[in-house]
Amino acid sequence: MAEEKKGFFSRLKEGLTKTRDNIVAGIDAVFYGASEIDDDFYEELEETLIMGDIGVNATNDIIERMKEEVKKKHLRQPAECKELLVESIKEQMRVGETAYDFEKEQSVIFIIGVNGVGKTTSVGKLAGILKRQGKKVLIAAADTFRAAAGDQLAEWAHRAGVDMIGGADGADPASVIFDAVNAAKARNVDVLICDTAGRLHNKKNLMEELKKMNRIIDREFPNAHRENLIVLDGTTGQNALAQAREFGEVANLTGVILTKMDGTAKGGIAVAIQSELNVPMKYIGVGETIEDLQKFNADEFVNALFDVKPEETAEDEQVLSETAEDEPAVVETSIFEENTEKTTAYEPIVDDTADNETVIAEMTTTEVSASEETEPEHSADEESAAVLQDAGEESPAEEIEKPKKKKWFFWK
Repeated sequence: MAEEKKGFFSRLKEGLTKTRDNIVAGIDAVFYGASEIDDDFYEELEETLIMGDIGVNATNDIIERMKEEVKKKHLRQPAECKELLVESIKEQMRVGETAYDFEKEQSVIFIIGVNGVGKTTSVGKLAGILKRQGKKVLIAAADTFRAAAGDQLAEWAHRAGVDMIGGADGADPASVIFDAVNAAKARNVDVLICDTAGRLHNKKNLMEELKKMNRIIDREFPNAHRENLIVLDGTTGQNALAQAREFGEVANLTGVILTKMDGTAKGGIAVAIQSELNVPMKYIGVGETIEDLQKFNADEFVNALFDVKPEETAEDEQVLSETAEDEPAVVETSIFEENTEKTTAYEPIVDDTADNETVIAEMTTTEVSASEETEPEHSADEESAAVLQDAGEESPAEEIEKPKKKKWFFWK
């Protein structure tokens, strides 16, 4: 799981490269180019954030929060404010604890959005996420207008390993929803995911059709937890915000799935959507495979946007460095203990018997007499020994005779 998270963060960071170049380069120029924190500094920062698709309301909230923190912490240098900006955006984008309550109870998830944003693929990927959590999932293919939409969704259902309820091409989408709701109740399904046809937010008749499908779900499955997720294309910028506003008037939006974040320069729209509509960002997509849709994590997103190293990675590197520093000490200790064991193994064992005591006594006497005989030789060479001692060297005679004394020991 840790490798999967790391891989997703890497793909997210890579996907936000264009957004990062668009926003962060300008922000760094403001922070490190200004000489003091004044009105000009705040105006330049505000302009940079708005140009990066952060949105007017979100930018105003970020600037006001930053001003309060600057006064509270008595900051003087503009460069010190960058961390405040990052933390302010994280705080603004964090998803509440109740955002994923639908996973814990019987739920109906209604997927809506305009054409081409990735609704059908998001349905399949979301089904895969819930399936891996051990949920019993059913998909309703209510997109009966687009050619081969049912076949595409059937393929995604097969990949996710879930069942699907569909209808004939051109059939009434509300009838498909009716059949799927009754099938979900009969099979005791945990989550029913309803795919819908793409529609423009300014087409009144198609928006009314969404209301009709919602009424059927409310009537036939009143006890189910309702989730209305809108799928938005991250490459469309402020247009995605306008779509969310229009769909919010027809359906009570509970969350956003933001797709195609693997190559957009307008990734800042994620901040604007959550701030201006007060709709949480629940899932984010960075690729085509079924694993490329993940739950939205505000800290990971902002870290990837501003190229901030995650705290977990920094802690892991610190632990690895500390371990590497400790390794030589461990090796030296083990070598020392090994040598100690060897020395202890070769210590002479003295027997307490009378014969051995007699032999040891004789050998000790012989050793003393031998040492007395060699004393005059050392006396005769006192001058040469003194010269060697002054030069910091040991006498050759001593080096030769030291091992000879050890020959008198008996080993057992």
